[in-house]
Amino acid sequence: RDMFADLSFDNARQEANDISDFLRKHGPFEPHRLPLDEMEYTTMPAVAAKMANRWSDI
Repeated sequence: RDMFADLSFDNARQEANDISDFLRKHGPFEPHRLPLDEMEYTTMPAVAAKMANRWSDI
């Protein structure tokens, strides 16, 4: 059962979505994960190499 299904929460829901979209536009930032130099033993280098053609400089 959705406790927030009432129409009175629509504005708050829309505002929360707008804020989350704004934050996503900033792109990834640390410390949400380890710095890149500490991720050498993870799959991050392989993933970065695989997706390199999808990225663009910002």
